[in-house]
Amino acid sequence: MRTHQIFLAFFIPFWLINLSINIDAARNHYCFGHQQLLLLQLKNSLIFNPATSKKLVHWNKTDDDCCQWNGVTCNKGQVVGLDLSDELISGGLHNSSSLFNLQYLQNLNLAHNEFGSSIPSTFGKLKNLRHLNLSNAGFVGQIPAEISQLTKLVALDLSSSFSTQHTLKLVKPNIAMLVQNLTEVRELFLDGVKISDEGKEWSQALSSLRKLRVLSMSYCNLTGSIDSSISMLEALEVIRLNLNNISGLVPESFSSFSNLKVLELRDSRLSGYFPNGIFQIQSLNVLDVSTNHDLHGYLPKFLQNLSLHTLKLDNTKFSGQIPDSISNLKHLSTLNLSSCQFNGTLPTSMSKLTQIVELDLSFNEFSGPIPSLNISKNLRYFSVLHNNLTGSIKSSHFEGLLHLLNINLGDNSLFGKVPSSLFTLPSLQELTLSNNGFQGPLDEFSNASSFQLHLVDLSHNRLEGQIPLSFFQLKGLQFLQLSENEFNGSIHLDVLHNLPSLHTLGLSNNNLSVYIPPFNDDHSLSSFPIMKYLLLASCKLGEFPGFLRNQSQLHALDLSNNQIHGPIPNWIWRFESLVYLNLSKNFLTSLEGPLENLNSNLYILDLHSNQLPGSIPTFTKYAVHLDYSSNRFSYVPSTLDKYIPSLFYFSLSNNSLRGNIDDSFCKFSSLRLLDLSYNSFKGSIPKCLTRKNSTLRVLNLAKNKLIGYVSDRISSSCNLRFLDLNSNTLVGPIPKSLSNCQKLQVLNLGNNHFSNEFPCFLGNIATLRVLILRSNRLHGPVKCQHSNRNWEMLHIVDLASNNFSGMVSGSLLQRWSRMMGDDNEAHQKFGNLFFDMFDNHDTIRFKDLFTVIDKDLVIKLNKLLGGEPYSVIDHIFAYYVTANELGGRYLDSVTIVGKNLHLNYIKIPSIFTALDLSSNHLEGPIPEELVNLRALHVLNLSHNAFSGHIPSSIGNLMNLESMDLSYNNLSGRIPTEISSLYFLSVLNLSFNHLVGEIPTGSQIQTFDAYSFEGNDGLCGLPLTKNCGDNGMKEPLSPSSEKKTSINWSFLSVELGFTFGFGLIILPLIFWKRWRLWYCKNMDDLLHKIFPQLEFVYEQQGEQRYRNLRWNRS
Repeated sequence: MRTHQIFLAFFIPFWLINLSINIDAARNHYCFGHQQLLLLQLKNSLIFNPATSKKLVHWNKTDDDCCQWNGVTCNKGQVVGLDLSDELISGGLHNSSSLFNLQYLQNLNLAHNEFGSSIPSTFGKLKNLRHLNLSNAGFVGQIPAEISQLTKLVALDLSSSFSTQHTLKLVKPNIAMLVQNLTEVRELFLDGVKISDEGKEWSQALSSLRKLRVLSMSYCNLTGSIDSSISMLEALEVIRLNLNNISGLVPESFSSFSNLKVLELRDSRLSGYFPNGIFQIQSLNVLDVSTNHDLHGYLPKFLQNLSLHTLKLDNTKFSGQIPDSISNLKHLSTLNLSSCQFNGTLPTSMSKLTQIVELDLSFNEFSGPIPSLNISKNLRYFSVLHNNLTGSIKSSHFEGLLHLLNINLGDNSLFGKVPSSLFTLPSLQELTLSNNGFQGPLDEFSNASSFQLHLVDLSHNRLEGQIPLSFFQLKGLQFLQLSENEFNGSIHLDVLHNLPSLHTLGLSNNNLSVYIPPFNDDHSLSSFPIMKYLLLASCKLGEFPGFLRNQSQLHALDLSNNQIHGPIPNWIWRFESLVYLNLSKNFLTSLEGPLENLNSNLYILDLHSNQLPGSIPTFTKYAVHLDYSSNRFSYVPSTLDKYIPSLFYFSLSNNSLRGNIDDSFCKFSSLRLLDLSYNSFKGSIPKCLTRKNSTLRVLNLAKNKLIGYVSDRISSSCNLRFLDLNSNTLVGPIPKSLSNCQKLQVLNLGNNHFSNEFPCFLGNIATLRVLILRSNRLHGPVKCQHSNRNWEMLHIVDLASNNFSGMVSGSLLQRWSRMMGDDNEAHQKFGNLFFDMFDNHDTIRFKDLFTVIDKDLVIKLNKLLGGEPYSVIDHIFAYYVTANELGGRYLDSVTIVGKNLHLNYIKIPSIFTALDLSSNHLEGPIPEELVNLRALHVLNLSHNAFSGHIPSSIGNLMNLESMDLSYNNLSGRIPTEISSLYFLSVLNLSFNHLVGEIPTGSQIQTFDAYSFEGNDGLCGLPLTKNCGDNGMKEPLSPSSEKKTSINWSFLSVELGFTFGFGLIILPLIFWKRWRLWYCKNMDDLLHKIFPQLEFVYEQQGEQRYRNLRWNRS
């Protein structure tokens, strides 16, 4: 009994306490009636879709306890939390809403709805709010000042998506008024809100929020530099200011934020140098300053125990090397340094980044080998695209990387055999090895059908042998690009039946024979994959593949350089999504009709090098690139700009076009290249063509029948890189306004009738590389007395066959510094001279098309491509650009003329240097400055009146391949140093006054005798004249005096035309003064009557004479 009493004494109090707690708990959570009523009124006032609703649809008055409703939180019967996010509420929220009578509300989340109204000012009534989230709720207009009355707010989120235009704004009130009372705020999200304040104003306004930990104001239209007052926010852990116009420095004070975990300043136009101290903040997890194109910096020596796991510096001007201490970043999972200016070798310590998932080093200047990454087991994405990496790839590089999805090694100088293990990585989906030096055959690999590869790009290498059949067993393969290699053998396209997902096939420009199956029945056609990109250039096709008729989803088709004869079938123009078509270098003779009502969507059409006659096609209204060159077209419509208004690249070269150049060529607002060369256009050059230079980069009107003056009103905004007016009949002075073309690289005015002096004003163009003025009527000295400008890029100069006279200016030659370049520099920069149609040609990608062609055209192109994966489009685009398609690059050509030398360089090597001053009236010794042009490959000084010795320093010209000094007055010995010119393959020293033995002991004896003829004092091989016992004759003194007396053996040819032997001949013979007067004036008269006659200065002994010679050039 006593035990029972003791039990009751303890149990009853405990039960009463527990009952009290339960009653209190029920009272705390059970919804008061008036609160339920307010919620039901709120539900009835809102417009939402019951089918998608997960919260409001379940609110029901039959359920007494509103605290149990989805999205509702209570405390002591009062609603303190309300979450109506993602309910797709529309129709607005009004000031009279019952929401604003929930006076105990502390947490309100209305995110991700579609209210479509302004934010009600009655939000100010919710005085107890601590967390307010209106992000992406569809509110528009000015943020009300009443928000600033919510003084208990700890977190405020008014952000909206970056994909939309600014819908909310802070103008009046501004940000200072909004936050002036929000001193308790720890998290502030205003992303996407348009803020009108400049840097100092918004920075100072925020500096009062001393408890702020998260500041997120991306895409807020912020301007001006970040003010130093922001450093007062010492508690900051997260700073996000992406996508603004801050355009200033990153404050050094950011380095002192010891709690900082996230710093994102992406695409905010930051400049200057990034503070290195920020990298060393121990707590920092995420650093993203990408896409600030003027932001400089370098990677420091990283400390131990840093927390950094995401580092994005891409699209900045960060430079230098990656330090070995990169391995100290033990937690690093994302490293993106793409499109910067980093250089040097990749440190082997990178192999210790065991947590790395994404590693993007593309578009830099890294060199050396790729370090092994086989212990980075989490690696999923690896790209070193477009660097200078060398070495081979071993199978161990990526061995054991079971999660690796993407490898991009494209655009480097890697070589050796491609290990087959790359194709068998179990998770690999994309493999890019394009634009390298990989060579040899590809091995077959087993169990191909079990692998995940869907993109393989091996284009632009030196791979050879048969294409492995393993590729055609990759069941998921979508993209196979093998173009521009040395594969051989035959390919039967019926193997594609095994690849149902394949949409891209590139076999162009190999040594392949591609056979097209007959497709005799509907089944074989239906089982053939639906192609979108088909590249079969140089595949020995003899006709248009019949199966193409059924490939209605084609985007790109390349059948160039095959053996296809006959008409272009009409059906090829009717593919709605076809944007690229290349049928060049075939034997096509016509366009099959009917051509009426055609409405092609082609952006790029290349028909060059066929036999197409008649009028040029004009049904490609969206075309940006048209190449109709080397055909038989004979007519261009006069309103061409109305048919194809968006042209970017337009070539009609080498056709049968006649008449005047129509003004419609001037009306293409985006035109960057116009090539009308090798036609029969006549009349004058339209003035609008020379004035319209702000977009035009290449203008080629060579080899026509153009006449008249060239307008001297070239635009001050001239953007020309290449101007060729060669081989017309243009007259007058060279326009001085050409100096406005400050980016001009090639100027070819040769073979015209230009008649002024040497164009010193072109010295203002520092970019000029090729200057061709040959065969004109230019005169005067080759010098520029009052100019100190350097033509530092000039490496081809052709002034031949003019009337230049006097001595060549040594100071002018000294300014041609490119011709003095050393061998090492030359070989490092080996390549061909070209002209980019795009800025930053080497790095341009599909996403950059907005900067090149009309925005509307890009939008339409995206629609035509039907949401194609970006990686696929970018691969195809990069292939076209690399292959000089899309008008991406324009290659220049030049002809070098000399005795036994007529070289037509279709592609000019960028290291090729030439100087041709032949067939002028230049005199004096060969300038010492000329033999300092050590990079010269071709030197032609023939048919002038140069005198004195050949300087012994001619041996400086170690790269010289051709030298012509014939028909001058050079005297003395041939210097022995000429024997050291080991690359010399053309030499002409004929018709001078050279003496002595021809140097021995080198290839100089291998030249023909005519290279030395006309020098009576020369002896030795290859001449038949022996030198005798004493070896050589004594040379004449190099000093000579220019005299007007005439030697008997050089009496002018006009004596044969005189009459009255007694009256004329005898005085000429016996009266020296009359003889000299007569000869001079008769020569001048004949020169004026017969322009083909030219003066030539010759030396005989110590005397110098002027004679007339017929110019046969």
